[in-house]
Amino acid sequence: MSPDSRREFIRSLPLADLHRHFDGSIRPSTLWELSERYYSAVPGLDFEQFRRYLEWDEKQDRSLLDYLDKFHVPLQYTQFYDNIKRIAYEIATDAYADGVRLLELRINPLIHRRAGLTTRQVIHATRKGLSRFGTEHPDFRAGIIVIAMRSHGGNLARILLREVIGEKEEYHAGVGVCGFDIAGPEAPFPPVLFSEAYALARKMGFKRTAHAGESEGPERIWEALDHLGPQRIGHGTSAGADPELMKRLARDGVYVEVCLSSNLQTGAVAQLRDHPLPRFLDAGIKVALCTDNPTVSATTLSGEYELAMEAFGYTEADVRRLADMSRRGTFLAAGPDGQRVAKWMSA
Repeated sequence: MSPDSRREFIRSLPLADLHRHFDGSIRPSTLWELSERYYSAVPGLDFEQFRRYLEWDEKQDRSLLDYLDKFHVPLQYTQFYDNIKRIAYEIATDAYADGVRLLELRINPLIHRRAGLTTRQVIHATRKGLSRFGTEHPDFRAGIIVIAMRSHGGNLARILLREVIGEKEEYHAGVGVCGFDIAGPEAPFPPVLFSEAYALARKMGFKRTAHAGESEGPERIWEALDHLGPQRIGHGTSAGADPELMKRLARDGVYVEVCLSSNLQTGAVAQLRDHPLPRFLDAGIKVALCTDNPTVSATTLSGEYELAMEAFGYTEADVRRLADMSRRGTFLAAGPDGQRVAKWMSA
């Protein structure tokens, strides 16, 4: 297939993005506009220079730390209710324009509370932005996954869960919280520290995913499976080095949320051809192809599918199966809109 025909084919599919971070998906133009409003722009920078603080730069960025540095600037502008609501709406707009019809947006509310917002206000603003777009586009579904940061500890994770229970998807006609996640440095904060938080999330009826095996080895994924009981694993790239772990993931039906561009940029894989995605699929592991951080990685979900086709020689039939598998991994409940979810499952 030519690049144009491949792109046209991918864009014809109803795509699902189950791993997309709020603060890594903000339009650079919106952040620049907000910087002009609050600070009369950033002294000494024009817009293109400003973008380099937000997006991966192949010429100067090399490591996971370089990647994580891209999240500092957006936090200046995501402390206010109206900004969060606007950004959530724009994230949905950009996803929809790329062919995404089912979006799970994940956010850590605590890092957006520095100007006085409560946890529920952060989630409410996110819900309102996504719901507004969903009202305008009835063929679009969205949900929120709440993230607890590993560095904040297990106690704060449990507090966070109690704070967001009222924002649960089943309590709202539109968008709500559908899942729980942990993210952040793996090495000093093993999964066992969050076993009680995940037990509480299960009791509350939240679906569960966990970042694991991105910057650490397969032992972190084993620990997450044993201590947290997640239905999905975020990234999980190091599982490709452990055949027994891949058997476990396949046997238990645990999804792996694969993000090709960010895995390459953060050093989770040295080269794209080394990515374990083909091994995951060959082993019978369920996979959801995702973006992670479209702004930081300068990617789109359709672009991630293009990468998979180019790197691994996937055919149209392969991509259809992968897109269908990704949709089926959603945490979104059936509920009043269940027929709409079912439509995307069978598309």
